[in-house]
Amino acid sequence: MLIKIVAAAVLLIVTLIGLTYDSLLRDMDQAAIEYGQGDPEAALARYEKIQHRLESMGALRLIHAKDRRNLILNQARLLYALGRYDDALDRINRESEIGGGSNNDGRFLLLKGEIAFRKAMKNYRESIKKDSRLLEEALHAAEDSLRDSLRLNPNDWDAKYDFEYVNFVRNLMNHDQQ
Repeated sequence: MLIKIVAAAVLLIVTLIGLTYDSLLRDMDQAAIEYGQGDPEAALARYEKIQHRLESMGALRLIHAKDRRNLILNQARLLYALGRYDDALDRINRESEIGGGSNNDGRFLLLKGEIAFRKAMKNYRESIKKDSRLLEEALHAAEDSLRDSLRLNPNDWDAKYDFEYVNFVRNLMNHDQQ
């Protein structure tokens, strides 16, 4: 009798965990739909709600690594699309702290390179004193991230294009300085 009660309790707990996890995955799908419909703020709020739920349960490190990476990557992509580059980098670095996976995932490195490029160009345009040396350093960092992304995923055409574009901009800068 005791074995049946314990087995029922374990089954109940496993079912509850499964339903909760399924609910989180459905929310992630809903956030992707909201973004696709042109509402990045609502999608970002939904992703942050999901992350908060996972953190409050202490389960962010326990969920499937692929799902966690997708959650964090989608948040970072939304922040990038909204021009919140520092917040996007914080999300990417958070994944690196949690699972150590962002340096092994070409998608994260591609986004890091894109963020570094956009941030460098924005800072250069908005600065009163134009320092091409700082821009060159930032572009070099973007190029390095994109190169690493291509090493991990050599068939990624976005990474190839971005790498070539950053390289082209750097070559133009070097040509103008000479």
